[in-house]
Amino acid sequence: MATMITGGTGFLGSYLARHLVEEKGMRGRELVLFDRYPNRERIAAVADDVTVIAGDITEPSEIAAAITALKVDRIYHLAAILGDPPPAQVASYMKVMCDGTLNVFEAARILGVKRVVYASSVAVYLGGSGWRSVKARGAPLDEDDPPSPGSFYGMCKLYAENLAALYSRRFGLETVGLRPTSVFGWGRWVRGSYASGLTPVPDNPHYMVLPELAALGRPVAMPPDNTESDWIYAADAAEAWYCAMNTPKPRRPVYNMAAEMRRMAEVTDHLRKLLPDAHITVSEQPVPTVPKMNYENLRKDLGFQPRYTMETGMIHYLNLVRQNAGLPPLKA
Repeated sequence: MATMITGGTGFLGSYLARHLVEEKGMRGRELVLFDRYPNRERIAAVADDVTVIAGDITEPSEIAAAITALKVDRIYHLAAILGDPPPAQVASYMKVMCDGTLNVFEAARILGVKRVVYASSVAVYLGGSGWRSVKARGAPLDEDDPPSPGSFYGMCKLYAENLAALYSRRFGLETVGLRPTSVFGWGRWVRGSYASGLTPVPDNPHYMVLPELAALGRPVAMPPDNTESDWIYAADAAEAWYCAMNTPKPRRPVYNMAAEMRRMAEVTDHLRKLLPDAHITVSEQPVPTVPKMNYENLRKDLGFQPRYTMETGMIHYLNLVRQNAGLPPLKA
């Protein structure tokens, strides 16, 4: 039997694929990467140990064919379009985010898949405009806090949670959802798009992409020193997905995923030590960040333990970036 990752060569999917092969020993036809736009560069290190299928989650027959042909009995559903759509693309966005998720759950139900672990998001908590939290700023959000999405993305993730709960109650399909906070790592720079599957970083990239740009020799302005944000490395996110898939009878249907809150001053200082020749300044312009989440249930119920700190995750991340660009590794 095999495990399938939708979005398997995307940012989080590729980290999970490498983790399952390199850390968990999966080989050959045991691991199927189902992706509309396969990015083989991201999974080059494990390419010989996985099966890559070009497929579209908006096409139920393609999902079913992959599950049947490879005898898939477990699915990680990570395929998604990150962020909100422009107005002209709302309909196509919803087709991927909502219809695509429905197609995955329905194929799993019909074809006897044992468990679907899927990606929700911290965005289910974020109501209104500009990342306003439903809870007082600074108070950690836990899974029992009411969701209040204020974006198409957050709304679609909440839809996935409700759909998963219904499939579990009505049909007995095992589902586990994880709500990641912002995650850093190699591959966040390039995100999925509607046409080509690849969109370059905009002129104002997310602050978690700035270390990568600095490692490639570009000048960057880090956010103000007093900015606080959770820093969970994508390799730790991969372990969290694995725990969710392999824990018998999790107590909750959905879990928060986070790691450690850090001040940007610490991040900038570490980055300057790793890249002493880089041009790294500090901006006075505030940036939006996501609220703090309590992930104690993920630790307690699923046995998740982050292996990386911001410092060690940053070194691993930037060395992947530099290796991909043909540059020498950093000295820790």
